Amino acid sequence: MMDNINIIPFKKEHAHYIISNPMNDPAIQIAPQFKKYALFLEIPGMSFSAIKDGKIVVSGGIGILWDNVAEGWVLATNDIWKNPISIARHVKKKLDILTKTYKVKRLQTAVKADFVLGIKFAEWLGLKSEGLMKHYGPDGADYIRFAKIYWYVICRWSNNWTIPEKYIQI
Repeated sequence: MMDNINIIPFKKEHAHYIISNPMNDPAIQIAPQFKKYALFLEIPGMSFSAIKDGKIVVSGGIGILWDNVAEGWVLATNDIWKNPISIARHVKKKLDILTKTYKVKRLQTAVKADFVLGIKFAEWLGLKSEGLMKHYGPDGADYIRFAKIYWYVICRWSNNWTIPEKYIQI
C-alpha cells in the first residue's frame, strides 16, 4: 500500500462496477451488450484492482495466451484523474511483477484506435505499436495492437545475457 492506494485481487464485480460508472474516457464507454466480456477477466493471481478512498479506481491484469505470451488489460474509472500518476505507477509495477512471475516474454494488448490517452498509456508502459486491427472490437471498432518484448526472459533462457543494442528499451 503506497499513497493510500490498496492493491487487492480482482473480482468480476470490480469490472461490473467500473463499466457501470463513468470510465476514464468517453472513447471507451462499453455498450451494455458488450459488458459481458469484461466479466471473464478474473484470473486468480493474474488480475488486480486498486482501491483509493474505498472506491475501485482501476483494475488490470494479464491472461496467458500460450507459453510465455500474455494479453494485458486495464479498466479505469473516472476517479483515476484524482491521482493519475500514482495510480499509473501502481499499474506499471503490478504488471511488471505479473510478467516476471509468469515468465512472460511477450505482453500484448489492444487499444481502441480513437482512445488517444490509452495509446499514450500503452507507450508509457513500454509497449510498441504493431499496427491497426480493422473491425477488431466487439462493436466493430478499429484497435491498435501494442506489444512489449521482455528480453531479459529470452536472454536468460538462451544463456546469452547480451541483449542486442537495437532491443534495449530506454
